[in-house]
Amino acid sequence: MKKLTKTDISFNKVETIEQFNVLKYLKEYLDINEFEVFLCDRYTIKVIDKVNEVGYFKFIKDTKVIEFIEHIENDINF
Repeated sequence: MKKLTKTDISFNKVETIEQFNVLKYLKEYLDINEFEVFLCDRYTIKVIDKVNEVGYFKFIKDTKVIEFIEHIENDINF
C-alpha cells in the first residue's frame, strides 16, 4: 500500500486508470486535503479522516461506478 503525498494528489500521480478515476471522484466530492490517501490495489483507494475513520473507494469496472466500502475484511494489505 502506498501513501499519496499532497503533491501526488495534486498531480494525480496514481498507478492505474481505475485509481485515477477514484481520485478524480474524491477530489470532486470531498475536501481531499483533509484525508490521508493510500493506493490499495488496482481499483481501490483508502482514505483516513482526522478522527481515524477509514473508508475505501473502489472503481467497479463493469458499471464504471465508484463504490464506497466502509470495511474490507480478510485482506492484510488494507
